[in-house]
This record gives sequence, C-alpha cells and structure tokens, in this order.
Amino acid sequence: MSTADSTQAWAAHQVTMLADGTREWDVPPYGSRAWSQLSSNNPRRFAAVVEAAERWRLQRVEEERLERLADEDPVAWYSEVTTEANDEARSLAGRLARMRTQAELESARIHRPPHRLRATPGWPPIALPGQPGRYLYPSRQLAAA
Repeated sequence: MSTADSTQAWAAHQVTMLADGTREWDVPPYGSRAWSQLSSNNPRRFAAVVEAAERWRLQRVEEERLERLADEDPVAWYSEVTTEANDEARSLAGRLARMRTQAELESARIHRPPHRLRATPGWPPIALPGQPGRYLYPSRQLAAA
C-alpha cells in the first residue's frame, strides 16, 4: 500500500470513527455554520477537520500531477485541462443551433393582415370573431365582408 493510499485510508477511518456511527453527510463541512455550532468536544468537529485536510491533500496531489504533466507532455496537459471546457462548448453550440435567430424572432413578431373568412357550403356557419351572435353563411359571403 502506497503512502497516499494509507493516508487516505487513515483519514477515512478517522472520519468514520469520529462521526460516532452517524452517516458521513452528518459531518458538517469544516468552517461552516453547522460546524461552528458543534460543541468544542464533539468528535464530529474533528472529523470535519480531518476530512477538510484530506480534501486539501488530494487537491495538492492533483495540482502537482498536472504540473508534472505540463512539464513532461504539454499536449496531453492541454488536452486534459481543456476537456471539460470543450465539452461545455459543444453542448452550448448544440443548444444555440436549435435556437431561433434574432431575425427569425423578429419576423415571427410581424403581424400579418387577417385573412378573409369564407364559409364553405356543406359546413356549419362560421362565428364572426369579436361579433357575438353573428355568423357567416355560405350564401351570404359578400354581405359579411
């Protein structure tokens, strides 16, 4: 077992033991309001400190790995650090491609003149919009205009 693995195992064991059988998410984050409200002798308070220290250690390990990668293989480093941004850009481009352009939105807002209603023989009469009780019949097409 490497030093990093043993350190991680020790931290996980400490958090588990100090959490006193409570679930891991019951340990409030270090420095949070919930953490500061715990009594100073509450073991969950120290568990949060151990957890924060382990997260910091893992972050430093990752930063060092990326620094080494940048020195040893700049192309691989660039690819790794831009992968997430490239994925997000592709997703955004897809969303933008599905959106209507400003010109399309403006043309949709243009009001076109109303079309002329025509009643069809054999169909029921058409109720005239805005004129309650008035209908357009096929025989009276010109009278309604």
